[in-house]
Amino acid sequence: MKITRVYMMILLSFICVLIVFAKGNTVHAINYNGITIGNDVETNKSWNIKFNMKLDQSTINDSNIVVTGSTGNTIPISLQVEKDGMGIVVTPKSQYSYGKTYNLTVKSGVKALNGKNMSSEAKVQFGVKSNPSSNNKYTVTIDAGHGGTDAGNVSEAGLKEKDVDLSVALKTGKVLEQNGVNVIYTRKDDNVTWNDSTNLQARFDIANNAKSNLFVSLHVNCYTGSALVNGIETYYRTSNDSAKNTANNIQNDLISYTGLSNRGIKEGTTQHKILMGTTAPAVMVELGFMTNPKESQLIGSEDFQNKSASAIANGILKSLPSLQEENTINVSSISNLSDSIIVGSKYSLPTSVQATMSDGTSKKVNIVWNPNTVDTSKAGIFTYKGTAVGYSKTVTFTLTVKAKQIDPTPVTPSEGAPIIVIDPGHGIGSDIGSNGNGFQEDDVTLSVGLKVGKILESKGIKVIYTRTTDERKTTPLTVTESLQRRCDTANNAGAAYMISIHTNAFDDPAAEGTETLYYTGSVKGEKMAEAIQKSLSSALGTYSRGLKDGSWLYIAKHTTAPTVLTELGFLTNKNDAGILGTDEGRSKAAQAIASAILQVLGI
Repeated sequence: MKITRVYMMILLSFICVLIVFAKGNTVHAINYNGITIGNDVETNKSWNIKFNMKLDQSTINDSNIVVTGSTGNTIPISLQVEKDGMGIVVTPKSQYSYGKTYNLTVKSGVKALNGKNMSSEAKVQFGVKSNPSSNNKYTVTIDAGHGGTDAGNVSEAGLKEKDVDLSVALKTGKVLEQNGVNVIYTRKDDNVTWNDSTNLQARFDIANNAKSNLFVSLHVNCYTGSALVNGIETYYRTSNDSAKNTANNIQNDLISYTGLSNRGIKEGTTQHKILMGTTAPAVMVELGFMTNPKESQLIGSEDFQNKSASAIANGILKSLPSLQEENTINVSSISNLSDSIIVGSKYSLPTSVQATMSDGTSKKVNIVWNPNTVDTSKAGIFTYKGTAVGYSKTVTFTLTVKAKQIDPTPVTPSEGAPIIVIDPGHGIGSDIGSNGNGFQEDDVTLSVGLKVGKILESKGIKVIYTRTTDERKTTPLTVTESLQRRCDTANNAGAAYMISIHTNAFDDPAAEGTETLYYTGSVKGEKMAEAIQKSLSSALGTYSRGLKDGSWLYIAKHTTAPTVLTELGFLTNKNDAGILGTDEGRSKAAQAIASAILQVLGI
């Protein structure tokens, strides 16, 4: 009799949780077997089964827990025991079919950790929603990265990226097709018709000729600097709002389905050429890191690939309505562009330009330049011809390369000269900072920081830098570790001031201006912050956002010297980025900061 009560509690707990998750109701014990726990459920529905005892995990398998179709056919499932050991999550390895009825059975072979088992099996039923016919107006191109002789990244165990890309692409497409979406594949096997030089254009042509509403390219990441780097990230084409929305939906579902680390969504840059050539919004998914042995082993598993495909498809399905609306708006006009830089400067042509759309709005659109690289080794005026997706006319970009100015001559600091630590923000390890309008924060801050240092050195100031190069790939530090290294640099140097240089970013591109932060209560810090803020906003012509409380900043709290952090402007704002994206603008910023420092020091 005592054992019978234990069995009933297990069954009651199992049924109650299923009912709560499906309908929000509970049932009596006599009703547990054969009931319907849900109708119109999603095709990727997961069921949570709860027990009142810790489970013997050796009995949790697809022999004791079974999902069958209406004809008795067994449906492949994944089983995951919850952390408390008293619950199981049942997930289909591929999607359930629309409009079909299924049975979920927990057999008596399931045992508790103490050896007790269920007296009899329990069976419940659920129905899947009907196939939505409205999705047939959407066409999505799924691009399996690499292929043919191009294996992509390869793990230590020999797993090839091209094989993972193809497997997930085909599975993703199948789910979308089951949901009524028209799916186009850039490749459905390892035989490709293109070569290295025509690779990208061939993929673009497939998507564009199909008049796709969305282009999704699948890849697997790598990082040779460290085998510990891991996680999923999704890139999107910045010229398209719906691409960002789609990337966000896909990324969130991938993390939810796979449990891997969330590296977030990111703006595509010039190196992400696969995002640049389709008329449809473009997204690129990096499913994890081949260079991480543990993660690459997981990526190669059928279970991971099934979960990834379901997640990507689900994210796409959520995004379809916004894609259709945006695809009806065309480009009406694009103005020609110009810029100027100094000989020897690093410069990348913009990946997107502002366009006037057919509905009268202004919007960024993707553009490809010919030639697509810039030679800054000599002075002169150079012209580049651009082709924007969805625009029949040619866009002209005129770049003036000016003769290099002579850098200030460093003066040997006298004994007792003040020590200033210049901290170009971010750019160490995983700390890359923000980005916007094709510019990366850590690149801007390094450029400005080095210029500030040279000006100070020409005045006899002893300058110490927290970094002088891009250390994103060479120094495997976390963000906190990189911040502490900066603090240690200033503290060990006995600095008079630490000046940290940054740029801002915000979701709303209207946010703009310069602001400077300091540790509240520091008289010296406030004086320096005030001088820098006034000098910068005047020199750059940016909106002054004033002084801000920086007491919460890690570097302000852990540095002995008065520390000032200045945000030069918003890279996500067109005007601010237009200033900070040029060598001329960065030189003005550097001169302004250096002048303010010298003023405060009385030099």
